[in-house]
Order: sequence, then structure tokens, then C-alpha cells
Amino acid sequence: MTGCLIFDADDTLWENNIYFQRAVQDFLDLVAPFAPNRRQAVHLLSQIERENIPQRGYGTRNFLDSLRETFLRLYTGDDGVAYLRGIEEIGDRLLHHDIELLPGVAATLELLQPRYRLLLFTKGDREEQQDKLNRSGLNQLFDRVEVVAEKDTPAYQELIRCHQLSQESTMMIGNSPRSDVLPALAAGLWAVFIPHPNTWEFEEEVVEPHPRLLVARSFPELPSLLDSPRAPLQA
Repeated sequence: MTGCLIFDADDTLWENNIYFQRAVQDFLDLVAPFAPNRRQAVHLLSQIERENIPQRGYGTRNFLDSLRETFLRLYTGDDGVAYLRGIEEIGDRLLHHDIELLPGVAATLELLQPRYRLLLFTKGDREEQQDKLNRSGLNQLFDRVEVVAEKDTPAYQELIRCHQLSQESTMMIGNSPRSDVLPALAAGLWAVFIPHPNTWEFEEEVVEPHPRLLVARSFPELPSLLDSPRAPLQA
């Protein structure tokens, strides 16, 4: 039986959160004339994001909605047009930055693609995620691409059902404890955790040792990790 590897996209294949971190800093610089307490502004933005995500989902456009709402709660002036224009410029940079693949990603996927079935499983805005994949140059390496609103245990169970995946020979590979590792394990899959130093705080959770969990220090370690005695996949 050929094994299946399911890959996360953002901060697993390419850099993502660093651009949002820069956007937050740009926003704090923008509103500094009337909101000089940066820590307070960041706290408010995080609170608004937590309120908005369950209703609106993920992605740059929804993040920009949270920036606008944060601005409106902070601003007490009469004319905020210039500030709102500044937020639009932040969004334009976020939507059109170059796709920066993480080290070794392309070469590693090319090595794995003949040996395993490769799926891409990501969340957020479908159009935005597909655009990033197209610009990454990795599109042709994946058998299927799935973009969902939330990567929780039911989403993994549906993925297993839809693609007729064997839990014994399927691995989820990603940087996010909350969206990649823990729900995949809960759905009965194997998981490979590749920590990223800039993982979004909303994606962080404690990852305890698990009999179906492997840890890689970097993406290029995957081939040797998959060939190790612990790995269940058959190439």
C-alpha cells in the first residue's frame, strides 16, 4: 500500500506569519499618533481577531477587517480616511508579497512525490490559498488540494472519508499544533510536527508525546524520518 502524506501550507511550505507580524507593526506605526500604547493596541487587535474568526474565518481580507475594527475602536478623530487608506496599503502588501519557500521544501517534495501520494490540506480563503500555491511553483507536485474553513478533527475525518485514506499509512505534516498535529492525531492519523519559530500564537498548543507523532527539526529531514523504523508508511 502506498502511503499518503498530507501537507500544511502556511509556515510549513512557505513563510506566512512573518508577513502578518510585519503588517501588525506597520499598523501600530500607522496608529501611533493617537494610540501610542502599542501593547494595548496589540491586545485589542488580538481580542477582535478572536471575536471575528469564528464568524468570518481566516485569510488576509478578514485580517484587514480586524485591523479596520481595531482602528475604529481606537480613533476618536473626525476624519480617518488617510488611516483607512493606510490599512488598505498594508493589505495590498500582504496579498502580493513574494512567496518565500522554506529551505529545502521544493527539493524534498520532488524527492517524495514519486514515492507517496501527496495532498495539500490548508485553511482560509480558498482563492487566496490557491493563489499562493500557484505562485509557489509547487502546484504540480500535489495529487489534490483541499482548502477548508477550519482544520479540526471533523475536517480530518471528512478528508479521510472523501479521499479513502488509510489511517495506518497516512501522515499529516505541519507546523501548527492546533491545526496540523493534534486534530490529525485525534482523527487516527500519524503526524509529523515541524516547529516554526514564527508560528501564529493562535495556533500554539502543548504537544505531548504520542505513539503516532514524529518530530522533524526541518523540512529536509522528512525523507530520512519516513524511512526510519518508527514510520509506518510503505513507499
